[in-house]
Amino acid sequence: MRILIINPPIRLTDKPRHLPHGLAILANLIRKKLKITPEFLDINAYRYTLAEVKEILRSIEYDVVLIGGLIPVYKRITAYADIIKKINPNSIIIAGGSAAMSVPDLLLDNSVVDVVCAGEGEKVIIKLLEGLQSHSLENLTRIKGFYYKVNNEIIFSGSPDLINDLDTESDLPAYDLLPMEIYLSNPVVGFGRDVDFISSRGCPFKCSFCYQPWGAKFRAYSVNFIIDALSRLKKDYQIDFVSFQDDEFMAHKSRVVEFCEKVQREIPGLLWSCTGRVNLVNDDIVGVMKKAGCVSVSYGFESGSPHMLKSMNKSATIKQMENAVSVSRKYNMMLPVSFIIGMPGEDNDSCSETVEFCVKNNLPLKSMMFATPYPGTKLFEYAISSGRILKEDCHEFILGLEDARDFVINLTDAFTDQELIDKRDEMMKEVNSRVDFLSTDAYKEKLRSLFGAFSGDCFDDESLVKHRAEHGGLDLF
Repeated sequence: MRILIINPPIRLTDKPRHLPHGLAILANLIRKKLKITPEFLDINAYRYTLAEVKEILRSIEYDVVLIGGLIPVYKRITAYADIIKKINPNSIIIAGGSAAMSVPDLLLDNSVVDVVCAGEGEKVIIKLLEGLQSHSLENLTRIKGFYYKVNNEIIFSGSPDLINDLDTESDLPAYDLLPMEIYLSNPVVGFGRDVDFISSRGCPFKCSFCYQPWGAKFRAYSVNFIIDALSRLKKDYQIDFVSFQDDEFMAHKSRVVEFCEKVQREIPGLLWSCTGRVNLVNDDIVGVMKKAGCVSVSYGFESGSPHMLKSMNKSATIKQMENAVSVSRKYNMMLPVSFIIGMPGEDNDSCSETVEFCVKNNLPLKSMMFATPYPGTKLFEYAISSGRILKEDCHEFILGLEDARDFVINLTDAFTDQELIDKRDEMMKEVNSRVDFLSTDAYKEKLRSLFGAFSGDCFDDESLVKHRAEHGGLDLF
């Protein structure tokens, strides 16, 4: 059996920075368990044109195609699947990731995709591929975790169990099958050779705008597994910086402390960033992280309005947010924070509260996301139940989704579409006119203090400096 794995691009205007972890893990497991080395077509990295994709697909042989990614690639899955079937009608297309598993029925009804994986690929895909080597799809219902069609009827084989032991049931990505130099040359957060890494799955919090494909149960690779993996990346690819992309890196304090102790002992000099929750922040843990090479913790503030935080089910308070700012600055951390405008209930008063929160804490509004009801979220359910999205229009709506930087729908009652767009611009302009920014020289010195030699000659590259300002939150303290 010949297997092709396709990594579609998410946003063509952004440089390829994020590794396709899920697909690359599957590639490694397929190679180890099935003794098959899959073909890996990384469209996101190489930014192939549609004509180039067609040419490549005609030049290689494959029986099964694995394709997936985040919700914004839904439209690309449908498009690539159509091309694949025209070139190779007998191939079986299996789609996964949030783009597929959040709306399996919709994808199967509106594309030529054959199978949608509804669980963690390590458990579902490998068993499915093993079965396909000797059976047809109709005989594989004993394998839990996938959707498929028989005589225009969608069949669901049942919900699979979550992976409990990631160390033994999962694996590292197949880095050798990826164009690593492309990804390493486009840093995620840091300087030098910056690679992103996912060390856990699941988030115990339930924000209404967030899709949780792996549920609320927090599961993590062991610290020893992570250290071994980072050591290999250091040895094989000379990485300088690791950007942890976990849903919630700081969920378990003891795990964070253990990691900090081992990383500074076994990989001295390695710098890193991570995600964090304001309700988990305290002086002790941030101090330990800083000593171990952490230079940035990104926080989802989302709003400066207590009412809006409650409506989002953020489980966070203004006081906790202010504490996160204070502690981060105490330890000279980069401070990337995110805000959202346009959640249900948003009005002029809540917008003013966000402006005043930012000004009080000297936080810029460099970017502000629009509330976007992605499939699989409580916000999506609200958009449908309130009639903002009609069920018969869901497919077309999802086809139009990119990321939340783009306005796609108005979920408020207080603003028209144009008023909401204008309000975001007004808020950003007002905040940025009232906060105190670092001077250019002070900004560069701050970067040098954090990254040392890794900062190199980056200051000669205006696009890199702009990227740091937008994603690192280091333009003021």
